[in-house]
Amino acid sequence: MKVSTVSIDITPHNEVKLCGYINDVRNTQRTSVAHAPIYAVALYMEIQDKKLLFISMDVLSVTKERLRDLKERIQNQYDIDYDSIFVNAIHTHSGPSGFSVDAMGKEYENNEEFRNSVVDRIVSGLNHLFTNTQEARSVIGKVNVKGFYDNRNDANLYFDDEAYTLQFLNDQNQLVASFVNLNVHSTVLGPFNMEISYDLIGTIRENLYKEYGTRPYVCIGTSADISNRHFRQGDDFDELNRVSKGIADILIKNKQYDEIILDRVDVKTFKYHLEYDNKVNYDYYREELNRIQNELDGTDDKTKVKLLTSSKDKYESKLKIDIVSKDIECKVIDFPTLEIITFPGELTSTFGKQLKSKSKKPYTIIITCCNDHHGYFIEKEQFGKCYESTATLIPKGQTEQIIEELGNFICED
Repeated sequence: MKVSTVSIDITPHNEVKLCGYINDVRNTQRTSVAHAPIYAVALYMEIQDKKLLFISMDVLSVTKERLRDLKERIQNQYDIDYDSIFVNAIHTHSGPSGFSVDAMGKEYENNEEFRNSVVDRIVSGLNHLFTNTQEARSVIGKVNVKGFYDNRNDANLYFDDEAYTLQFLNDQNQLVASFVNLNVHSTVLGPFNMEISYDLIGTIRENLYKEYGTRPYVCIGTSADISNRHFRQGDDFDELNRVSKGIADILIKNKQYDEIILDRVDVKTFKYHLEYDNKVNYDYYREELNRIQNELDGTDDKTKVKLLTSSKDKYESKLKIDIVSKDIECKVIDFPTLEIITFPGELTSTFGKQLKSKSKKPYTIIITCCNDHHGYFIEKEQFGKCYESTATLIPKGQTEQIIEELGNFICED
């Protein structure tokens, strides 16, 4: 197996809107101020005659349409199969516009100048990958992260606290590249922050980079209902540094790694089509808008105002959508003892647990916000109880059907 990695600076050269929060500041203001450079981190694997390319971008989300030019140019220039290119967002809510949509599929801003610049920089920067590959073996470690995040809707509910680190070592036992998977929202910074930032996931990554000298490829797993909400001591950069260092230290202190065989790989595609008439829900949406406005008029709690304002925006968006039609596509990357599943949206912990239980492999990693973005996928019991149920176009009970079929697909020989 040959591997290589590269970090590509994608910090905007022009003013951008920041994505992830709805308020008067975010809606009207742009910024070109970056707290630190933001990146696209690429991990390349060559196994026999198969090439795999993972790219993690410091943005809120990525859509299939906005990735098409990037993936086609990579395919043509570097001879990598289109379906073997996996691009995920780290889901920072302080990232620049240009690739991102919200849970309703609404663009924050179609910033073509930024997007074209990033595509050019990534395609050019990837040249380093193919001139600096090394033979490597792989080891994997797993830890449980406690004390920094949990199920943000109810601390008593299940959340996936597993974190995986896949390391690639050369024949001198030196770290060549690494792959880190965490289940948590990258949302420490507050809704009025106007500095471009990779927030929690990116700051954890940078802490690991300082320790190991190699910037890891980092992706989020089933974290639709996971954040640091119940542990939050603030929403500024001091709090971001406290939380990210604490989580990074847990990962660094883990010394239990097992050899893992990655000498063969197969990439399979799962597809699911969803379509329905949304107009039948319009009366309900209007009722909810009236309720939300009444609650907004009666509270000044910052967290409630943030969630209610976002919910209001989502219902207003839903009233403009007559027909919902979605093509949901997942990739199953099948190694001898590892399964990697990509998912085009935000998936809750319970569904992640279900998918992992279906896998026949000792290790299963789920990459969400990958290759497309269809918003939240949540369990039917949570509808009407949490913000995520307002901010989704996936009907109640539909995710159960999707996950059941995806689980059966994983089980197929």
